[in-house]
Amino acid sequence: MHKPEHHKKSESNLDEGVRDKRKALVEKQIMEQACLLFAEKGYGGTTLTDIAETVGLTRAAIYYYFRNKENLLEAIMEDVTSAPIREIADWAETAPNESGGRLKSFVEMRIRGVLSRQAQMRVMEVAEAALPAELAQRHKAGKRRILEEYRNIIKEGMLRGEFRAQDDRVAALAIIGMVNWTASWFTAGRGKELDEVAAQIANMALQSVIMPQSRNASFVDAPTAIQTLRNDLDQLALLINQDMA
Repeated sequence: MHKPEHHKKSESNLDEGVRDKRKALVEKQIMEQACLLFAEKGYGGTTLTDIAETVGLTRAAIYYYFRNKENLLEAIMEDVTSAPIREIADWAETAPNESGGRLKSFVEMRIRGVLSRQAQMRVMEVAEAALPAELAQRHKAGKRRILEEYRNIIKEGMLRGEFRAQDDRVAALAIIGMVNWTASWFTAGRGKELDEVAAQIANMALQSVIMPQSRNASFVDAPTAIQTLRNDLDQLALLINQDMA
């Protein structure tokens, strides 16, 4: 008894869907193992044979999933490059208006993003120089976008008088370093949970830029009082320059 033609097509589509799902799972496994090896041995010190052996494949089988080692690195880094842009767009839709809350929520969002791609972030430390030119440019553009958002939040906070007058670029880069470093030391299940870590670092970031709420403690001695007045003059100069711009 012959099966109707539409049944054959349905089975064919189902088989194709299963194959695609399996291919995606194997690709993910290959990329995860490659991340571990790149971070441990370096990009140049890792071969496709090394990667194939860790996932139980032959070197020849790897080529079904990735053309070469460079293509594998591109696949790993693509998510590191594009995901933060999507996350910033999603964050912007519900971000608080108040500068302090805005900075804290942005830092927490970035930490979750960094730690969701922890292995890839560690690979970036050792393989960034090996990225193809086009991907390297996109990656740099992504990093500039993150820096730009931090600077915008900090500058807006300074103009509102919520943050101290300071070099917004230096402040932003310091916070970025603190956020990105979590990829090197955070271990799930050991110590604080991710949300606790994110909240603590977000609070530390805020404390690094926020304007002191009480001025009484700022005049307890001459050196502290002088520094307070200097901070006030810096804030005044910032506002004057903004009015003249």
